Amino acid sequence: MKLTATEAMELTIETIALDHYLPEKKKRRQPDTVYGYESSINLHVLPRWGEMTIKEISHDAVQDWVDELCKSAGIGGAQKAYKCLRQIIRWAMDKWSLFIPEVTRGIEFERKPAYKPPVLTQRRLKRLIRGLVGCEYEATGIIQCALGCRPSENYALRWEQINWRTGIVRINKSLHELPGELYESLTKTAKGDRDAYFPPWALDRLHQIWIDLGRPKGRIIGDAKPSKVYRTIKRWVKDNRLPWVGMKNLRHTWGTIAARNNPIAEVSAMMGHSNIQINYDRYYRLMISTIRRVQRKVARSILGKTCDDIYKGISLMPIPNSELSLVA
Repeated sequence: MKLTATEAMELTIETIALDHYLPEKKKRRQPDTVYGYESSINLHVLPRWGEMTIKEISHDAVQDWVDELCKSAGIGGAQKAYKCLRQIIRWAMDKWSLFIPEVTRGIEFERKPAYKPPVLTQRRLKRLIRGLVGCEYEATGIIQCALGCRPSENYALRWEQINWRTGIVRINKSLHELPGELYESLTKTAKGDRDAYFPPWALDRLHQIWIDLGRPKGRIIGDAKPSKVYRTIKRWVKDNRLPWVGMKNLRHTWGTIAARNNPIAEVSAMMGHSNIQINYDRYYRLMISTIRRVQRKVARSILGKTCDDIYKGISLMPIPNSELSLVA
């Protein structure tokens, strides 16, 4: 039944979200995306706004709600919940031509801390790779360490996608697990559909595993669910006291190591990111050796190498007694 603008204005946020917004999104969005929407809506949006109509929501009330959520759910959780409320309201305004003030515009958040995922050093990563020998899902661990792909892309990979002669593997699918559902989809972004390359050590070891398994076809993880694969690897790591940061952060580990010695644009393309800024934000960290090298070049070309070079000919007098000298 098609609603008029007047009728739509009387609908509660709960009715709009559950009976109209989410069913529409399920037609056009990936199941895992809609699942994320639904989770945040049920957890944060409906308890606060579920019984209210759009016209009863004020800008100040939304700002107060966001401020409270930042303390209880963290800035990330607050931003996700806010975006869900904003999407519901804007979707309703467009759907039923509601000409009302957009109360979610201009909401302010605290500054979000810089994202610094835990990563392994090169030495610890090598220790992990060596320690995975004998693990049921060693191949999946090797792929994650060698390619830095998204875990969902890793779980979807099939043996026949690997070119044993060139080391090229085509990444074009993602495997997702939801409660009671396992489904395969396209990669997260259009640039995620890409060719990746196994370094010789990884290609050789994967080929050995493939031969030992009887040259199978199909998914490298077989019929297992991603959650089972993850738990098995994690348990193996724990039992053998190996370094571990999780599958997602093994991707971050690869990106961090790669960004140290390679053009950031190339690393971004290899990781399948939609834009290069993601790599700058997450993986490009200046090492102490890099910082020292830059400072030496600046000093030598402009200021001078040593303190004597800069202050040559100047008598360096002690600082006279002042408030500075009283600071202990």
